[in-house]
Amino acid sequence: MTTPEHTLVGILGGFSIGLHTRFGWTAIAFAAIISNVPDLDGLPILIDMQGFEVGHRVWGHNLLAIAVSTLLIAAFQYRFHWIERCAEKLKPVLPKDSQELERTGATRPGFLSLCLIGVAFQCVHLICDMTVSGGHGLSDWLVRPFWPFEDSGFVFPLIPWGDVGPTVIMMLAVIGIAKFGNASRIAIFALTLLCIYMLCRGYARRAW
Repeated sequence: MTTPEHTLVGILGGFSIGLHTRFGWTAIAFAAIISNVPDLDGLPILIDMQGFEVGHRVWGHNLLAIAVSTLLIAAFQYRFHWIERCAEKLKPVLPKDSQELERTGATRPGFLSLCLIGVAFQCVHLICDMTVSGGHGLSDWLVRPFWPFEDSGFVFPLIPWGDVGPTVIMMLAVIGIAKFGNASRIAIFALTLLCIYMLCRGYARRAW
């Protein structure tokens, strides 16, 4: 999946399990951001293509990296509230409606809650990358979740990389949430529809 798609999975996943009702908009933003952390192993592409080919979907796409990065990012958020600070600085340029996202009764997520969110959504990132792979002349790209202790790789290609279906489904869901509310219901419906689409697309891909 691409960065926008991973971000949308984080947003809709957060809404679907009610993070916004318990912890407010901060938890949704945290889920959206941390959903992309495994792809930091792709940064070598900026200086060395060979390093990118060796490290992407390996260095950051494993359980050890997920544990370490989650602890660091969760601790930084819990101690310094960097998401709220960034939002405060952006207030002058944001629409007024976006400044009323915090729900009454929502409590700030604790360190353990942030860790659980971080681990869960980074693991979902790995699953997404295993199921969205190959196609259009590209070979399937294995994910190695147990690296560096075990070099086994896994891939279950349902959708070719670059398929716009997931983006369309999730973007329509986000627009629907912004327009109509009912965030949890729309998110659950969209993610269910996404899974059905992926399964059907995978079946058609093998049939052809």
